Amino acid sequence: MPSSEFQSHMPYAGLQHNALTIQQEKFVQYVSSGMTYAAAARASGYTNPERAYELVKNPKIAQAIDYFRAQMREEVKFNVVNAHSMYMDAYAQSATATEMKNTVDSLVKLHGLAKDNQPQTQVNVQINNIKQLERLTDEELLKIVGKDMQYLEPVADGDTEEAV
Repeated sequence: MPSSEFQSHMPYAGLQHNALTIQQEKFVQYVSSGMTYAAAARASGYTNPERAYELVKNPKIAQAIDYFRAQMREEVKFNVVNAHSMYMDAYAQSATATEMKNTVDSLVKLHGLAKDNQPQTQVNVQINNIKQLERLTDEELLKIVGKDMQYLEPVADGDTEEAV
């Protein structure tokens, strides 16, 4: 969640605006979402894992964690905006070009930007006996998966079935 939205919750948590730093806000968000203290500290940019336990002892941070955990119990709010934000955090923390590329690929899928977004047909076939399948002709096998013999015939791009 953006810092402005986090700050809007502060009065409800019993804290003043800007009572926590941005880094502490991220820590609170990560812990509230289910991360361990050490993992949340690493994700928030703290290099010393022991710092996580010092943070939790801070009364303001503990109060914020309690508030946001209660919010999570009431309703889990996860949508495209949250996923996008998490991917952007992952992109910012990427160490290699491969990690960045994987994050971009995930963002493309999340937002439906890939041209190849058509669902693939899935066929479930129950096989009682493998030997039985080995004896079937190509035509019979194609019939099982819902295709006809023309499915095996190569067709050049732009050709229609009438032209073949």
